[in-house]
Amino acid sequence: MHQPMHKGFTLLELLMVVTLLGILFAFAWPDFDTAAQAKHLRESAQRVHSLIAMCRAEAMNQTTRYRIRVRPDGSLRVLRQAHPLKAPHIYIRPRVSWAQTAFLVDDVWIEALQLLPEGTPPIRIVNEKLEFPKMEIDPVPLEEIGAPVDIDFEPDGTTNNSLRCVLRDTRGLGLLLTLDGRLGKVTIEAWKSVPPEQLRRPERLPEEEEPEYRPEDYE
Repeated sequence: MHQPMHKGFTLLELLMVVTLLGILFAFAWPDFDTAAQAKHLRESAQRVHSLIAMCRAEAMNQTTRYRIRVRPDGSLRVLRQAHPLKAPHIYIRPRVSWAQTAFLVDDVWIEALQLLPEGTPPIRIVNEKLEFPKMEIDPVPLEEIGAPVDIDFEPDGTTNNSLRCVLRDTRGLGLLLTLDGRLGKVTIEAWKSVPPEQLRRPERLPEEEEPEYRPEDYE
């Protein structure tokens, strides 16, 4: 009887198998950088949501107007009235830890804004039903606005304006936040991406000088 012959793999065949496995792993392996970037974007959106809720609550608790300032470089600052009666025109940074932290992750910024009309939205009657038409989404790049945009939170819980803003990260991913100033409600939606090579992130601005406020000057 003839013994069966066992043919082994040649070195070339082994190299081909290893190469094919490497190609398969390259396509199947998750992109951890992109996943982390997307997480930063979502985290920043949630931080803005929490910041809006915090400023609204503090304005009501302290009967003092609070303000979120959107700076032209896409960053955020929190301010409050130095004194609601004696110095309502002076805004200073609250001396509390939550108001001193970074509200956006380093690779995320606010790219564009759209101010929405105040008050009750216009109503139409369509097929004998009330319809609240939605405004067209048309955010304006901050560099075109060219000045800070302030969102004021009143002691009665209302907000002086409603707006939309686009959060962008360094990979070009985007989220759209909408603030309904009448109710303090915030919605977060996916927004169109931009190729990284087309991104134009504004240069960081130096910190604003805080106005001098001495309570004894307003006694």
